[in-house]
Amino acid sequence: MPGILYSQNNTDSISIQNKEKSKSAKTVFPFMFNISTVFYSANDAKINKFLGKFGYTQPQKMPVGLRFELAVIPFGRNLVYSLNAGTIVSRQDIVTADVSLGIYYRFIKTKSISFLSGVAFGEHFDRVVLNKGLPPNLDSLAIKYNTTLSLHRTGFMVEPTAKFFWYPLQLKKIRIGLFTGIYYDMNFNSRWRVGYYPNNGKTFKNLRKPTQVSTIEEYGWAFCTGLSMSF
Repeated sequence: MPGILYSQNNTDSISIQNKEKSKSAKTVFPFMFNISTVFYSANDAKINKFLGKFGYTQPQKMPVGLRFELAVIPFGRNLVYSLNAGTIVSRQDIVTADVSLGIYYRFIKTKSISFLSGVAFGEHFDRVVLNKGLPPNLDSLAIKYNTTLSLHRTGFMVEPTAKFFWYPLQLKKIRIGLFTGIYYDMNFNSRWRVGYYPNNGKTFKNLRKPTQVSTIEEYGWAFCTGLSMSF
């Protein structure tokens, strides 16, 4: 099962000197690092039809992905700020990733239970390496530039989220429990662009030619669950 690491750094002591006596002020800055397995329900029938027609592997009905999250919690606050990154790892010929910034509010916070909800905003990325079958218009471009072409698209994403943590086992310095989350992904994709990488570089060169692949926005639920350790 996926694991989620929830950790808090050591308390820092700041010595304040004055004429009469020394005072000690303590500050705490919790942070989280989350790792989870995610199951997606959204799909794009247009690109799936293209992949199937020209011999590429289509996404599964319920693609599986990995998600990483680094979050900070200001001292004495219920707000959680996070940087999220995810990708689909199940077998398919589309490389998919997303990066987002999230803000969440902890509605419930006890020693053993936490519930938070909020929203993340970011960017969604898709890429298909065209190393198999090609329609005539793209095949002629591959011959002209003597290279392997790729389809690319990006888009703005919005992701409302709810997460629940439960820690039934609590030791002196560690809590072990369960985690589950539910997301609603809204990906507002740009159109598919065809191009290539000159000299095996990292910069994509857009050929600005029609791809004959229709663009569609993707909406759907995503679910994740796993183990959680709190330090």
